[in-house]
Amino acid sequence: MKTGAIILAAGQKNHAPSFQPLLKIDGVTTICRLIITLKHAGVSPITVITGEQGDALEKEISHMKVICLRNPDYKTMDMFGSICLGLRYMENLCDRLLILPAKFPLLLPQTINRLMMSTAPAACPTFQGTRGHPILIDVSLFPALLDYSGSGGLRAAMGSLSIASVTEEIPVQDNGIIQTADTIEGSPLTSPAHLPIYCSVHLSFRREEPFFHSDTARFLELISHTGSMQTACRQLHISYSKGWKIIKTAEAYLSYPLLSTKSGGVKGGFSCLTDKGALFLKRYLEMEEQLNQTADQLFTDLFSKGDHL
Repeated sequence: MKTGAIILAAGQKNHAPSFQPLLKIDGVTTICRLIITLKHAGVSPITVITGEQGDALEKEISHMKVICLRNPDYKTMDMFGSICLGLRYMENLCDRLLILPAKFPLLLPQTINRLMMSTAPAACPTFQGTRGHPILIDVSLFPALLDYSGSGGLRAAMGSLSIASVTEEIPVQDNGIIQTADTIEGSPLTSPAHLPIYCSVHLSFRREEPFFHSDTARFLELISHTGSMQTACRQLHISYSKGWKIIKTAEAYLSYPLLSTKSGGVKGGFSCLTDKGALFLKRYLEMEEQLNQTADQLFTDLFSKGDHL
């Protein structure tokens, strides 16, 4: 089951004294810590909803292989509006979705792992009886949430649709689910301020030089999802010319086309993966997932059971 995430970093109608996604804890911004934590737990894809200080925020995470969606109406729209923006985009990209504001830098990967073990339609963590973030929602609930037109945000939407009654509460020893970035300085912490050590495996295919790796795969996934290479380039913050170079380099080594494109016409142009391109991407992603599972187990066996870290 594929678990994605949307991080809400667009800001709100009433500006806080400080912009929490860019606050630093132990030298790392809140937004970067959250993305690292989600990646450590195997969450993919990750979409960040931006708005306030959008250019600075997107520059900060441009190297982290996430999707950025700009909310142009963040000054007048409440947080639930940004959530719906993410739900519409992610509906066909994952089986379930983690939703969290970008202000919880001490959230632990173990908490994400506990949530991902749930089989309920919705789940949320609790710390000493208090509900926190993130909330996990099955894709089957997206249409009902998107149809909600009342006030009160996500909590009210879930309550009115009886989703709250099927939400599993998962107790965790992690006050990072309730402690926001602007309350951390000078306060006692029950979660470590430093990021945990974990392993990361990068799969690339090469002859004399690498020609296909995780960045290429994410690019193809976005093209397939959006039907537009230009849109995929914009969401990954790369130039259109660089996008074409990525595709053409991979095609030259593979000796067959990955992409089929059509320009102009009444409905405009579009891009889609060829049959061979779609199959190649599917097998790459399967291999990448299995390699990461094996690497995690090796890391646990060789390092986590002793005093090596």
